[in-house]
Amino acid sequence: MKKEGICRICGNYGKLTFEHVPPQSAFNSNPVLFQKSVHLHDKKSYLYGKKIRSNQGAGGYYLCKSCNNLTGSYYGDSYKKFAYIGMMALINRIWASKIITFEYAIQPLNILKQILAMFMAIDTSDQLLNLEGLANFILDKDSKDLPVGLRIFMYHTVTKQVRNGWGMARTEKGYHHLGEITFPPFGVVYALNSEPTRNDFYEITDFKNFSFNQTVQARLSIPFLTPKTYIPGLYN
Repeated sequence: MKKEGICRICGNYGKLTFEHVPPQSAFNSNPVLFQKSVHLHDKKSYLYGKKIRSNQGAGGYYLCKSCNNLTGSYYGDSYKKFAYIGMMALINRIWASKIITFEYAIQPLNILKQILAMFMAIDTSDQLLNLEGLANFILDKDSKDLPVGLRIFMYHTVTKQVRNGWGMARTEKGYHHLGEITFPPFGVVYALNSEPTRNDFYEITDFKNFSFNQTVQARLSIPFLTPKTYIPGLYN
């Protein structure tokens, strides 16, 4: 299938390639079911309540070939290894534990940039595309200049419900401008110029301070959460 449009990272118009979100090698190779706005909100539509099947896994035609290949070659393998260790931590967790502590060997900057490339891919609002400096931070493997006001968090989950979206949520803490991608073993969240919806997320914004391909040993204590609805930021 050939599709054309604006690449959600570089902003150039041209042929788009299928981008797996998360990477195909990170447990994202099987068919998935997902819902768009019309399936969730438009009660007059014959599509209301139904789902779309993606045989290629979670993702879509979001990126040009250049951005897809660049981010995949630079960061994809680092995220895959992170996800494999995360799945091991999830499988071996103490039942009903709210925090999962596990030893990781990770490449922090690579992982952060892969996550941000995923967020840019799913953002149909162009909010991230227009965020000054973000595309360059991702495309320049050595850059550590993450835009001010953008924070990244994560949690463990086993939910099969794909939650890939962005928007605004309201809690007792106020309004939150955020995006979220949920796909076991992790859920990842960004908050833009606002606080996260929870205080117990594991923040990885400081992963920006490491160098490209720098590997570190880290003991991470990541919360276990179950998304409540399709709306980003809300949990049981």
